[in-house]
Amino acid sequence: MSLSSTVMENSLFSKRGKLGVLLVIIAIALCSFRLPAAEIKVVTTDFPPYSFEESGEIRGMATEVVKAVLAKSGVGVSSFRVYPWARAYKLAQTEPNTLIYSIARSSEREPMFKWVGEIAPFRVNLYKLRSRSNITISSLEDAKRYVVGGEYQDIKQDYLVKQGFEVGKNIVLMPEDELNIRMLFAKRIDLIPFSEFSLPIMLKQEGFSPAEVENVLTLDDISYNLYMACSLETPDATVDSLRLALQTLWDKGEIQAIHQKYLTPE
Repeated sequence: MSLSSTVMENSLFSKRGKLGVLLVIIAIALCSFRLPAAEIKVVTTDFPPYSFEESGEIRGMATEVVKAVLAKSGVGVSSFRVYPWARAYKLAQTEPNTLIYSIARSSEREPMFKWVGEIAPFRVNLYKLRSRSNITISSLEDAKRYVVGGEYQDIKQDYLVKQGFEVGKNIVLMPEDELNIRMLFAKRIDLIPFSEFSLPIMLKQEGFSPAEVENVLTLDDISYNLYMACSLETPDATVDSLRLALQTLWDKGEIQAIHQKYLTPE
């Protein structure tokens, strides 16, 4: 090999060596660099005492829990909105980086979301107008003789359909539960399934007295805690951060304290 060839080869190795070192430095830098976690959209519905808008701010028992979890986790929020339930539910199924609350968990819904955890108690009863003495119910089978008000994409009406109720026959679906309350008092429907904690508040908002309705049957099969959940395209790291923050707040008693503010009579 000539001297010139040797010089050229050494020069080439030198350049390759420098290039290799540069690539290693870049790789280390990329490994060290972390893109900020994607911000999430938060969606819910008007569902006092769990969530509601007041003076332009979203409040409520479940809202306080969710905001505390977000603050504890450090997960950023791009938007926080109240929608009709069907729209909120659809957004949480189709939009990446979306968190929904307060949502009941069921076997059908299990694969549709990444579940964060329980945030609030929930008990469902069937109600009628107290003045409707002609309505007598001792079982869910009895209730099939009457017309029940339901809400689109809601677990209550989904449950009733599974039990043999038929949409358009003995279930009438509305986009919002407030409309079912109005229809109940107009005697256009006979029964409404409703959260025990929500109904008194929503009755007063619609100008009615809670004393005007009567609980005729508790739906034990769907009376369980409400959850916060994320869309399937939300990164696992984000969901894990939310889960850890939620569990920490439960362990410290902070969530129980929030519940007490709304559920304990003054």
